[in-house]
Amino acid sequence: MDWQERYVNGDTPWDKNAPAPAINQISLQKPALLSPGRKVLVPGCGYGYDALALAELGLDVTGLDIAELALQKASILTPDNLSVEWLAADAFQLPASRHHRYDMVWEHTFLCAIAPEMREEYVKAMWRYLKPNGCLLGVFFTNPDMAPGEGPPYKIPRSEITELMGSLFALEWETEPTEHYPGREGREHIMLFRRLSSCCE
Repeated sequence: MDWQERYVNGDTPWDKNAPAPAINQISLQKPALLSPGRKVLVPGCGYGYDALALAELGLDVTGLDIAELALQKASILTPDNLSVEWLAADAFQLPASRHHRYDMVWEHTFLCAIAPEMREEYVKAMWRYLKPNGCLLGVFFTNPDMAPGEGPPYKIPRSEITELMGSLFALEWETEPTEHYPGREGREHIMLFRRLSSCCE
C-alpha cells in the first residue's frame, strides 16, 4: 500500500484528529509505564496525535512513519514546548543505531494495517528496537468487523496477537479500554508485552 499517496489524496479514514483515548486510562492505571524520560517509539504515527500525547506526559518520543507528508503535518502540530523526533523511515529497516534504543514501543493500529505476511517481521523489528526488558504497549484493534473503509485492512483477533508475540515477548498485563473513539466500544484490547531475552538479530 502506498501510504504517502493515501495522505496526498486525503484518503485517511483512520485519522481521528485526536490521540487514542486509552492513553489517559493507561496513565492513571499504570503510571510507571509512562513515566517522564522513557524513550518511546511510535511506529506508523501518522499525524502524530498519539506521539504528541505521550510527549505531553514527559516521555522522550520518536514518531515514525513512512509517509513524509504525514510527518510534515505532525511537525506543524508540535507545540513549541514539546520535543518530538519525527522520523521518516521504513519501520522494518531502521539502522543499527536504533537497535536496543527504546524503553517502549507504543502500538496503535499499526499491526492491523500491515499485510499478514509481514507480522512476524514486525515482532522481530520491535524486539530489535527495544532495550533489554523493554516493553511493547498498545491498544490493539481486536474486533474490527466494521463497514468497508471504516476499519483496518487486516483483522487480527486477540488469540492471534498473543500467539504471534509469544516467541519474543511475554504478555504481562491486559485490560479493556474504558475510553474509546466512537464506534470502537468492545473492539479493542490494551495489552502490555515484555521483551524476552531471545536472540533475534
